[in-house]
Amino acid sequence: MSPLLRKLRLFWVRYLVPDALERDPEFRATMDALTRRGLRVAGALGLLGISIYLLAHLLAGRRFEWTFSDMVPGANVVIWNKVLIGCMSIAVLVLARVRPRVRPGRILMSLFLIVAALGMILEDVSRGDFTFTAGWLTLIMLLTVGTVPFTPWQTGLLCIAIAGLYAYYASAPTALINSLAAGVPVSRLIYFGLVTFLCTSMSASLYASRYEQYRSLRRVGRLKERLSVRSEALQNALARGRRMQDQLVQKEKLASLGQLTAGIAHEIKNPLNFVNNFSQLSQELLDELLEELEADPDRPTGETLADVQDVLSDLRANTEKVAEHGKRADGIVRSMLAHSRTTPGDRRPVDLNRLAEEYVGLAYHGMRARHIGFNVDIDRDFDEELEPIPVVPEEIGRVLLNLMDNAFDAVRARELAEQDGYAPRVRVATRRTPDGATITIADNGTGIPDEFRERIFEPFFTTKPSGEGTGLGLSLAYDIVTAGHGGKMEVETVDGEGTTFTLELPSVPLEGDEAEEA
Repeated sequence: MSPLLRKLRLFWVRYLVPDALERDPEFRATMDALTRRGLRVAGALGLLGISIYLLAHLLAGRRFEWTFSDMVPGANVVIWNKVLIGCMSIAVLVLARVRPRVRPGRILMSLFLIVAALGMILEDVSRGDFTFTAGWLTLIMLLTVGTVPFTPWQTGLLCIAIAGLYAYYASAPTALINSLAAGVPVSRLIYFGLVTFLCTSMSASLYASRYEQYRSLRRVGRLKERLSVRSEALQNALARGRRMQDQLVQKEKLASLGQLTAGIAHEIKNPLNFVNNFSQLSQELLDELLEELEADPDRPTGETLADVQDVLSDLRANTEKVAEHGKRADGIVRSMLAHSRTTPGDRRPVDLNRLAEEYVGLAYHGMRARHIGFNVDIDRDFDEELEPIPVVPEEIGRVLLNLMDNAFDAVRARELAEQDGYAPRVRVATRRTPDGATITIADNGTGIPDEFRERIFEPFFTTKPSGEGTGLGLSLAYDIVTAGHGGKMEVETVDGEGTTFTLELPSVPLEGDEAEEA
């Protein structure tokens, strides 16, 4: 089949005889809805037109006659055809509420238009004047386009039928008025032919546009369904990602806790040694007192009380030391538990100097346990006038632990590379600021290459060898300081010379959008 014939066939099927399109149930449902709307519009226009027509003649002083036999042109008006059109309009409005389908609606609308056209033609025949007939029939033909969605060929047949009624009554005078000259002007026939062609073309274009609009809406509906499915899938993926992130964060916490094991053991060992020593000393004092009492039972009571008081004073001092170091061990265990828990702790005023000192010691002993013989000069430069800052201590402790581990790894890597002539050094400083406090951790290690500097806070990015880093430490630290505490975390580094991390913690923590803007 040639392209021209294919286009003609497509034009015929889609625009002139598009019955196949209405086999689609969804499109037919759309046409049903348009049919009901068109019937309501046609019925309302019919009632409005008849009402205006009769009111105008009533105001002009015309008399109303029921049949054409009493018709006097220019003096009275026949009303049976107007009543018929009005009744048909009411019937159309009533049936529109019954929710008819498109095919019954087309039949009903066709009868209504034919009856209306016949009534107007007979009116003009009775008056013997076809001056306004063409105008009335043109309006009726246009109703075939603008109301019920007729197919193009149905619109053309209706227009031809209306023009045929006009030609029949205009060319064959009836017994009603024999004085009317027979015949139809050729120009009038050409006019009705053009109107028929125009209405058919408009109907074809409107029908096609309705179908294309329906297809577009159906495509939009399908896209919405796909987007809904994909959105649900993305929501599920996001939920899985968040769960995985929480698991990774917990694993990172447990990994850092594992690195702390040696440091925690060292820190707990000191107070336990004090507890054991003072407990043993207290036991020796009691044994000594019992020996003296048993050796000389006849001693004066005053001397005995004096010795007992001395021993009790020593025992009280020993128990105070035991309680002090027991609390110290309990605090270390609590810190370890807080460090490993999954939910964030409460923000409370914390002495940053003491917190930094604690985690510097834990990180150092943990590093020494992992790398035997590791030594570093730690410079503690704490601001004694620093007031407590409201933070979550275990979260900030986790940040300090990560930064200290990175600093120790950096100085150790440079020490192994340079060996002689290099002294590893790490500086930890705190300072009070007008808005809160800063914590600075600086090292003279290997530094960070320029190409990695912009990515060090990205999740899963690490410069350490495979198996030695998760890539989450600095990312979590950055989130804790910025999102969790409304602060800032900045880095200054020179490749091969060292790195400095600065934490800025506000005394009044920011929340919501303020924290994001900061």
